[in-house]
Amino acid sequence: MNFRNHTSNPTPMTPIDDQLRHALRAHAASLTAEHTPPPATAILFRAERRRRRLAIQRAECPLLIMQTLGIVSAIIASAWLAYRYSPHTLPTLNPVYLALAIACTILVLAGCAAMLHTSSRPSA
Repeated sequence: MNFRNHTSNPTPMTPIDDQLRHALRAHAASLTAEHTPPPATAILFRAERRRRRLAIQRAECPLLIMQTLGIVSAIIASAWLAYRYSPHTLPTLNPVYLALAIACTILVLAGCAAMLHTSSRPSA
């Protein structure tokens, strides 16, 4: 059997191959001159900032769920209280308790809205 080493006997280069090689090298040199990569510190800074932002988003996810559940439960509680203490179901309506229930519901909704607004802003 005849085993030939391909590196010892390369195919001869033609003038067209040589021109193509020079053209590709010139094009690569012009691309390198036009498009310089950013410094490594900038890449590391962006990666660290992205990692922190993703960690904050993962940490805030349960808070967002609980805030949403708080708003939904406050709306349901206010609707139940309005139905429960409406004049057509309970003729002896105690206005103090109704006012207190409405005030508590408004405070819970305002607190949840403030937390949602604060968590939706981009962190520094």
